[in-house]
Amino acid sequence: MLLTLLTVQALSVLGRVDDSIRPQQDVLDYRFAVVLSDHGSDIRARASVRFHVVAGDGGLVLDLDGALRVEHVIADGVGIPFIHEGDSLQIASRGTVGDTLEVEILYAGSPRDGLLIGPTARGGLGVFADNWPERARHWLPVNDHPSDKAAVAWEVEAPAGWRVVANGVLRDTTAGAAGRVRWVYEEPRPLPTYTFVIGAGVLAVGPPLDAGAVPQRLWTYPEDSIFAVTGPFRRVGNIVTVLEDVIGPFPYDKLAHVQSRTRFGGMENAGAIFYTERGFVQRTMSERLVVHETAHQWFGDAVTPRDWHHLWLSEGFATYFDALFYEIVGEHRTFRASMQRKRERYLASDVLERPILDFEVTNPLELLSPNTYQKAAWVLHMLRREVGDSAFGAGLRAYYEQYRDSTAVSADFVAVMEAISGKDLESFFMQWLAQPGYPQLEVTVERFGRSRRGRMRLVQKQPEAWGSFAVPVRVDLLATASRQRTSSTLHMRSRDASLEITLPEGADSILVDPAGDVLLSAQARWK
Repeated sequence: MLLTLLTVQALSVLGRVDDSIRPQQDVLDYRFAVVLSDHGSDIRARASVRFHVVAGDGGLVLDLDGALRVEHVIADGVGIPFIHEGDSLQIASRGTVGDTLEVEILYAGSPRDGLLIGPTARGGLGVFADNWPERARHWLPVNDHPSDKAAVAWEVEAPAGWRVVANGVLRDTTAGAAGRVRWVYEEPRPLPTYTFVIGAGVLAVGPPLDAGAVPQRLWTYPEDSIFAVTGPFRRVGNIVTVLEDVIGPFPYDKLAHVQSRTRFGGMENAGAIFYTERGFVQRTMSERLVVHETAHQWFGDAVTPRDWHHLWLSEGFATYFDALFYEIVGEHRTFRASMQRKRERYLASDVLERPILDFEVTNPLELLSPNTYQKAAWVLHMLRREVGDSAFGAGLRAYYEQYRDSTAVSADFVAVMEAISGKDLESFFMQWLAQPGYPQLEVTVERFGRSRRGRMRLVQKQPEAWGSFAVPVRVDLLATASRQRTSSTLHMRSRDASLEITLPEGADSILVDPAGDVLLSAQARWK
């Protein structure tokens, strides 16, 4: 039962989206045919775009880097007018509201970004897509915004000695003339364009991994295949199984783990995760990164933030799961250490003065910060404590089921968690998503004479601009010699709160939030 409807203020923040969404069109699917060169950076390509006319006269607007040369745009076998200026490709297709139209775009050139073509760390030539956040437009004509998800199919022509990986399932490989091979992949589920991907080069493809119902393979440079199998990928089957148990079925029909030239440590391309080649070559890549990117297949890929400002719904979820996995498999010390590192990373960051939902930021890359990663992971951890493990797990599963293959904003997640838990969570989410910072506590304990009675006082000392936080704070008083301990939990509703307590005999230590349940810092002293 949903206890309260979100207030207008909460909806304006938790449900806010920017104005870059194109409401007049809804792209349904793309088919790309890309011809890769044996040696240079030029490509020749054909894109078929099928879309639904939501408003207007059927004109289609796509993003495409002006460095690429559009040769023809065709609809129903006939060339139609287009204007390609800057990064905008405007196509004069014609239709009425409710129509489904299709256009074909023929283009060529040398991508300036998005499709990285060049030598790999092992010396061979590699071609790897790297689209996040809005870099698909540098080599593909797309509606390059996460709000417009679409299915994708690939036909990639490459030299015969290369292997090609992409989103979806491999449907065909056909040998062509001049020692070249055409690879065909199809992904019928809608994806955000930042996860559209191909990778090509001299790659070693390992045997099927022991991964349960989800087929998984490793794609690496030949020199790094043994490290990958025996190192960070040794438990990929277990990782997927655990995440399926917690969240729901794996979203796609296969999962490839690919060594690549991505600029990021890892990139969660749907069904084909790309990892930086450096982690393989230097033998530094961790299993935690594999868990993080795999969790993105559910949150980020299948359930996609409708607007970049709600990025925590992707990065925060993956960051929490790259710790939570270890608790679920019984490695509790690893889980606690991971959460502590996330706390320290956020507390030492330069984004404390800004909230997670930071609508003043216009560059999506600037949203990749400890706010959307580490602090957001702690928001989920505190939410779990707020509603309990059972409701938290049920809420995650319901959220995934409702928004799979679609998009969501923060208000959508809040509504699901309220409905499942039966609790009013508006104030919880508003303070942690819309306020900057975190509670900084001063805790004092005063003894009353020689008795064991006393008073505990907690004062929030964070800057006024951060606001106040309503948080439950547990404080333990410990007598080191006798190992006696008393525990008190104070539900702070204001910046100053106190509680009369009974102290253990010989109490000499004050432990604030000993279980690590709340994102806070504290200074404690005897008065």
